[in-house]
Amino acid sequence: MDDNMRKGVRVAVTGATGMLGSHIVAELVRSGYADITLVVHNADRMNGVYDTMRRLGVSVPSAGFRIVETGLDGDYPEGLPAADLVFNCAARIMSGDMTREELVAHNVAVARNVARWCLERGVGKLVHISSISALGEPEFGDTVDERCEAHDVSHYAAYGQSKYYSEREIWSAADKGLHVVVLAPGVILGEGTGGNNSSALVPAMSSGIPFYTDGLMSYVDVRDVARAAVLLARCPEADGRKFILSAGDLSYRELFTMGAHAAGRPVPFVRVGRGAVNAAYGLMRTGIALRLIKDRGVGRDNLGSVLRRTRYDGSAVTRICGFSYTPLEETVDRVVKYYRCGRKSRKNR
Repeated sequence: MDDNMRKGVRVAVTGATGMLGSHIVAELVRSGYADITLVVHNADRMNGVYDTMRRLGVSVPSAGFRIVETGLDGDYPEGLPAADLVFNCAARIMSGDMTREELVAHNVAVARNVARWCLERGVGKLVHISSISALGEPEFGDTVDERCEAHDVSHYAAYGQSKYYSEREIWSAADKGLHVVVLAPGVILGEGTGGNNSSALVPAMSSGIPFYTDGLMSYVDVRDVARAAVLLARCPEADGRKFILSAGDLSYRELFTMGAHAAGRPVPFVRVGRGAVNAAYGLMRTGIALRLIKDRGVGRDNLGSVLRRTRYDGSAVTRICGFSYTPLEETVDRVVKYYRCGRKSRKNR
């Protein structure tokens, strides 16, 4: 599909003011799409989109964006636009002011409403952002691929549960004829404001904390997720498939060492186990109760994930559309330096 054809494609992006959503918007413009509607919960946060575009050197289309301000988590909203292609990035990651049950209900309602919108308005294709946290365990070895479906998510963290049940809404729409591509990224590292996968990790990576665990986690650059989403949207072989997006698996020692090098801080050297993680959770809850720190919705199951050693295979996307990942060391270096530069500018105000 050449640039002229892409200009005639009606695209809509939900969750466009978030870190990933804003990067997908920038990638769409860079790829030649011009008819773009942003479905947002709060139009006052549009600066996040424009900041991302400026940082990536992408200009707003001459016709601008159409903005539809509506919540997707309640009753089915009226006035959702007709579109040929929809990217669904809308979801809460941390519960914060929500209970676990409310976070699950919120994200599932969003997915249900997006699926209904696509079916009722004749959307040609939906690219839905899920997560590796909704996948099941590997049958053999320690590597998860797209075939690893979860069967019991009752012990999953709230976010993982919400993504699992949200996917069920999306695949149900696919059974009714909607063309669907599902992306399951690992922990997304990138530039953006709070409320994203990087918001808790990057400060820790930048601080030179001495502690680490032996756990592994899968990571991917936000720019890679955006590029993969736009590439797969126009790849016929991707229709009806799920793709893990992972640039690699790093131990927390490796990740924090990369971050410390980028920040010019000491590398971690104290290994901690389950007992220390449980103690940290107790201290965190005490600090929240005393209003010493902000409650970001991190549960015991979230902290427990730092001890897991599961690996994820993100190679499928590289085989069908010529995609390549950014090296994680490059991503960590860029994101940590962005965070530290932003922190210094805030202190100097």
